Amino acid sequence: MMISYEEALRQVLEGMTPVSSVSLSITECLGACLAKEVVAQVDLPGFDTASMDGYAVRSADLGGVEAPGGPGRGVVLPCSFTVAAGQAADRAVAPGQCARILTGAPMPAGADCVVMQEDTEREPDGRIRFLEGARPWENVRFRGEDFRAGTPVLSAGQRLGPPQLALAVAAGHSVLTVHRPVRVAVLVSGDELRPPGSPLGPGEIHDSNSVLLGSLFRAAGAEVVRVAHLPDRMDDTVAGLGSAAAMADLVVTAGGASVGDRDLLRPAWEQLGGRLGFFRVALKPGKPLFFGALGDARLIGLPGNPVSALVTAVLVALPALRRLQGDAGAGTPGVPGILSGPLSNPGDRRHFLRVIQDDDGRVRSAGVQASHILGPLAGANGLVDVPPATHWPAGTPVRVLRWPVG
Repeated sequence: MMISYEEALRQVLEGMTPVSSVSLSITECLGACLAKEVVAQVDLPGFDTASMDGYAVRSADLGGVEAPGGPGRGVVLPCSFTVAAGQAADRAVAPGQCARILTGAPMPAGADCVVMQEDTEREPDGRIRFLEGARPWENVRFRGEDFRAGTPVLSAGQRLGPPQLALAVAAGHSVLTVHRPVRVAVLVSGDELRPPGSPLGPGEIHDSNSVLLGSLFRAAGAEVVRVAHLPDRMDDTVAGLGSAAAMADLVVTAGGASVGDRDLLRPAWEQLGGRLGFFRVALKPGKPLFFGALGDARLIGLPGNPVSALVTAVLVALPALRRLQGDAGAGTPGVPGILSGPLSNPGDRRHFLRVIQDDDGRVRSAGVQASHILGPLAGANGLVDVPPATHWPAGTPVRVLRWPVG
């Protein structure tokens, strides 16, 4: 019995528990997911500060001093001291005076605004001519304006990119509690497979799935602990699955997932004592797809066709990986697009068509959509879910599922 893609994904994600957490230096946390929220230990800014280079002054003084040369030529004030970033003023700005201040420097007592440098002129005697007035607290960043100490600034389940790491540092942290890297084992099945670049005999093909899936999971932040080939023999399949399950959080297989005489993965998993869930999913490409568990290890069995393997990995295995990583958004992320040409699915199963989305969001077919044609897949950068018996003309809004690269 086939189940829907949504039901298959629900069952897979239900079976995934985030891996254990570790405390790491913030420089080691890129790409990890937080296991514990980050609470600010300091205010940001930690003091009232100048938002630009200029002069700290009392705003009332800019309207109360007649400038030499007559009206319209501004106000002239003596500059009594300078405050730079990393310093604290050792005196206050007295009435009728100003202080030179640089971006990021603490506001000196007495001053209530900063006049930008471009709105001033320096007189020959060193005094400063203010050509514009200023409102109280203009060009001042207030203490705690970004956040206050004790405020949560990052949530558990949030993935840490450069902006999040910078925020954590600004909040006073050098160590974060994150989920450890997920260990993934990739096993490819089939006597016909030969290593990349090796000579081929009759009926043999190069094993592209080991590179396809290994690189896909590495790009998604996994620690790929094994990539191995399983020959079509039950004892080898049982041994290979057992070894992978002992070292990995997630075992992903390609091939051997259907009902042929040499499709051994499901019976081998059961021989090890593993549990199996669904077997077939109503999608194209990739109908033969299964999910199982053995102790703490989880198994996702993908079809052996490289196109089907990638599509089902994006739809099921990558969301499973994200859930294990502790990512709060473990679904299938998509981006909006507009068709620049038609897409059609005349069949009776939903079809995830390979597409190319350009930088302007325009989406077109990547080429021939047959599941045995690998060439167009190399030019594709996403999938579009087209329902059965559907024709979408150019201009139709679509959602594009993307996969990680690099």
